[in-house]
Amino acid sequence: MTGHAAECMKNLPSAQECSRIFRAAAMLDAMLSPEWDYRYYSYNAKWYEEEEMASLRDGEGSHYFAQFAQDRLTIKGFDRERAELGSSAIGVDAVPAEVSEFLREPAFMGDETTFCLWNLPESPGWSADKLYTEQDCRLLRVLTGEAAYYCQWAAEYYETELDPRAVARIFALEPLTSELLGLFTDELSLAELEEDLEEIGYPIGGKGEANSK
Repeated sequence: MTGHAAECMKNLPSAQECSRIFRAAAMLDAMLSPEWDYRYYSYNAKWYEEEEMASLRDGEGSHYFAQFAQDRLTIKGFDRERAELGSSAIGVDAVPAEVSEFLREPAFMGDETTFCLWNLPESPGWSADKLYTEQDCRLLRVLTGEAAYYCQWAAEYYETELDPRAVARIFALEPLTSELLGLFTDELSLAELEEDLEEIGYPIGGKGEANSK
């Protein structure tokens, strides 16, 4: 099944790199969209005990959920547009027990799945339940495009032109300071982002920064 995932996205990064990328995208969305309900990317570093979760919701029914737990990463997604066109089938084939458990979590909407990938410690590399094309997994494009893709996407979604160098600093998980935040918005302070920073698990700058106005 590892070969299947290679067809979906040949350059899919390691689980650790996926965490960095998902976390960065969520932090950028937090800065660009103060209201959580309108955000596209999110990340919860304290999802459940020693588990972390990343998600995407496009507001039109498409989504993905990625769970980091016990050195494994499982991702499932639902591309509503492709499903309605008949381009992607709904449902999964045989999967390992850990993945099956993940899909049974009500919050992840396992019955709405058009692609499912996993990276387990006992079998290095990526696997999938079936053969997926890059289009089948297009909701995961931020994992390979990183900062460049996010800039392109945000220009359309948020209708704003971002400084590619500033975005790259976020994708490098550079600690957030008032200076770095100011490159994205002058309407928020670090203190106002404190809850988001904690939930996302994004590093913050020097002592006292979070209380600066």
